[in-house]
Amino acid sequence: MDRISSENLHEAILKLRSTESQVMELGKSMLLADGGNMFPVDLLAIAAMKRTSGNTEGFLALVETKNMAAARSLLRIQIDTFIRFSAVWLVKKPHDFATDVIGGKHIRNIKDQSGNKMTDGYLVEILTPDYPWLRDVYKNLCGYVHFSGAHLFNAAQSLDDNERTMTFHIGKEDIQYPEWSWTEVVDCFTNAIYILFYYIDGWIQTKNGVNTANNQSQADA
Repeated sequence: MDRISSENLHEAILKLRSTESQVMELGKSMLLADGGNMFPVDLLAIAAMKRTSGNTEGFLALVETKNMAAARSLLRIQIDTFIRFSAVWLVKKPHDFATDVIGGKHIRNIKDQSGNKMTDGYLVEILTPDYPWLRDVYKNLCGYVHFSGAHLFNAAQSLDDNERTMTFHIGKEDIQYPEWSWTEVVDCFTNAIYILFYYIDGWIQTKNGVNTANNQSQADA
């Protein structure tokens, strides 16, 4: 899936808002799939969709109030949502994996089919061939989730080499960013949602098909 690109911030926000109805329709399709039967992966998908709905509303509010630092932090959290849900496709027993996660087990301590622990860094590397932008964006956004030098750079407003002075702004608004920068972060958030939709749609197709993951879990029970 290519990165989404909008011409302006208004268009980008409209695209992101359109995902609000899409997540509801996707959830409805998932719950009706396979005659309405429910499996552990359904519960994990519900959690991911609920988190996405809340993240989206919060992110839009942050964009509207010009809070770039917090918006980027929330973007990192939304990326976290799809990379961790994608782990369902990397394990031998998807429903056992979902049950473990719902029960509180950290995904980073669970191994994939190749015996590798599925840390966030590992999942990012697995997904980067399909989403070339992911590695660098993820790395840069980590600086906003964890207190770091990124927050100082975010506070810097201007630098005058001749006068050897720097101006800082510690108010709640990040007024130094041009519109294209806001458009970029909104587009990236929308893209992160669509990637999650891609994986949830894949699960819906599995439910409507032979449901091999469920058959496997039953056979191993």
